[in-house]
Amino acid sequence: MVALSQGHQVTAIIHRDLMASHQIGEFVAAGGELLIWSALSIARLQSFKERFFPSFSSKMLDQFDSILISLGSLPSLAYVPGLADGLLKSKTPIVLFCQFNSDHLIISPGERQLVRRVMGKSESIVFCSRRNMIEARRQFYIEPNDCHIILNPIRNRGCTAYPWPDDTGTVNFACVARLEVAWKGQDLLLDVLSQEQWKDRNWKLRLYGEGPDREYLKNLAKFYQISDRVSFVGHRENLEEIWNENHLLLLPSHGEGMPLAALEAMTAGRPVVVTDVGGNSEVIKEGASGFIAEAATLQSFSSALERAWHEKNHWMSMGQSARQTILERGDVDSSTALLKVWSLQGKIESGRTP
Repeated sequence: MVALSQGHQVTAIIHRDLMASHQIGEFVAAGGELLIWSALSIARLQSFKERFFPSFSSKMLDQFDSILISLGSLPSLAYVPGLADGLLKSKTPIVLFCQFNSDHLIISPGERQLVRRVMGKSESIVFCSRRNMIEARRQFYIEPNDCHIILNPIRNRGCTAYPWPDDTGTVNFACVARLEVAWKGQDLLLDVLSQEQWKDRNWKLRLYGEGPDREYLKNLAKFYQISDRVSFVGHRENLEEIWNENHLLLLPSHGEGMPLAALEAMTAGRPVVVTDVGGNSEVIKEGASGFIAEAATLQSFSSALERAWHEKNHWMSMGQSARQTILERGDVDSSTALLKVWSLQGKIESGRTP
């Protein structure tokens, strides 16, 4: 949107399943253009198609002045049929934006070599955290070209701190994340809260978000006999609605970039309990603005949550410290910073970019 407002022509190359999103609607309404791609359901047919009718031909990509590839993780370059091959053949400068990484990613030898080639060809690589960049250097044994660390924009950065929830005697935990236990670890959280020491404590857990593991988590809560304390709230856009009724964010992730849920909770004036993944330890100070588990394991996260519980009388002041930490980072305009990298440090004054 910032690129459009500055006179650039911007084309989003998106999968057809994203067409219904309101963000795409706003992008088109602002003057953005779309190119739609999709893959055949049979992988062998898709491979045959790519040989003769590539989805991302150099002819298509070379009409642009610069290409920004928004990635969940660097190995996902190999997941989109024909993308990496098209990028390698194209003459257009490439900027990679990696929004996630983890030591637990499974990367095949073929994927590693393909990603290395694309990384080597890229003009710049943007990460959400320094930790993600360090992991990428080790995973692909290559020094990223012109590397930048840019946080995703925090939706409530300009808001005042939300009031502390009314004291009803019940501690309200919130877990704000996609319901996908492979990376977000909500099953681990339910395991922790089912332990003996939590049975006589007055707490509630609200799980915000949707995802493929909703039913599994509901059944797991029943299995652990804590379903009366666990609520599945679904997706919520309104952050004030979330943080006006919750005291603490719990995020037992197995991997992250720089989790927006943690940044938004801190901005709202709430302390957090997280795992030492992604950029968490870059913004959260143990015992001051939150609590950091060494790893996403039962023992480690249980220990971190136990430390938090015994400091609950200080949560309000810790939340104020957490908010101050975010404010002291400065009002960074992430979109403008990303656009500067994308336009090759301003070399493209006004051009056509996807």
